[in-house]
Amino acid sequence: MAVTSPETDVGFGIILQKRTTPSADTFVTLAEVVEFTPPEFTRDGVDFTHMASPEGWREFKPSKLKDAGEAQLVYNLIPGEADDDVIADQFAYNGLDSWRITYPNGAKLEFLGFVTSHQHATPMDDKMTGSATFKLSGKPIITPAP
Repeated sequence: MAVTSPETDVGFGIILQKRTTPSADTFVTLAEVVEFTPPEFTRDGVDFTHMASPEGWREFKPSKLKDAGEAQLVYNLIPGEADDDVIADQFAYNGLDSWRITYPNGAKLEFLGFVTSHQHATPMDDKMTGSATFKLSGKPIITPAP
């Protein structure tokens, strides 16, 4: 029977940061992120089916182009302040920003991206939350845990 690796962990302790100075390693940390969904890397398949494909089965090869996908986050909402202000500023900015996720074990995921959606949830009997979706641009850099 397989044993669960002792290095597995829960998401508590993940840190999401936005670079504040393009030429320096200076970041602002989003303080109250409650959920983060890392991007899903994808690649299309290119159809190479031809008139003599064996038994009429379609044939595919991997595309040379890869897509870093989207990342999503949910945070505790203070309307117009704190994390909400950082995301609103990024949404208003028409360019790419540098973001960094640090996992509890110290591994890092860094990417360029921009906010494609920003929304608020304000239920009557539960906490208010904000959420955002980022579109990644280019190749993300994954640094293993030290």
